[in-house]
Amino acid sequence: MSTDTFSDIKGFVINSLIVNSTITSVEKCLQMCNLKMRVVGISQIPIQFPATHVTGLIGLSGKCTGFISIAMPERVAVAAVSGLSMESYKSVNAQVIDGVGEITNIIAGGIKTKLYNTQWMIHNITIPSVILGSNYQISYSKGIEFCSISFEIEDPDSLTIQERVFMVTSSLIQTPNN
Repeated sequence: MSTDTFSDIKGFVINSLIVNSTITSVEKCLQMCNLKMRVVGISQIPIQFPATHVTGLIGLSGKCTGFISIAMPERVAVAAVSGLSMESYKSVNAQVIDGVGEITNIIAGGIKTKLYNTQWMIHNITIPSVILGSNYQISYSKGIEFCSISFEIEDPDSLTIQERVFMVTSSLIQTPNN
């Protein structure tokens, strides 16, 4: 396993290849959506999703298998899809749901590209699924390489941090003989 220790945080070891691949992919995707973001947290264990209403899920397989989820509040989903499609949406509708699936696909594709020719190389990406609502939990298998990164978008009109923060989570395990 390729990991780096962040020297300013004693005892914190995380797979920098997966972290950097995710951050770069999210950043590029949000540039396409005309949104600016900053990283506000990284976790190596599953944490409670923010007060989300829209979650994109996509499966991965290759030298590793697992999935990526993008959990976001409605405000972030609507802003991202509006920027990506250059259409103005006010709330979640069929076009926003399709757009969240496309954003999930773009981020997963970016991660796939960044992990090419590594021990985490991804060969296949599934069709994205979108979950609406916030009252759910995901169970993770033991032995996975888990990474959850929280991002905050620039939004001067939002009143609370819960309206601006979204989370991208990857849970991957290396597959034998791949």
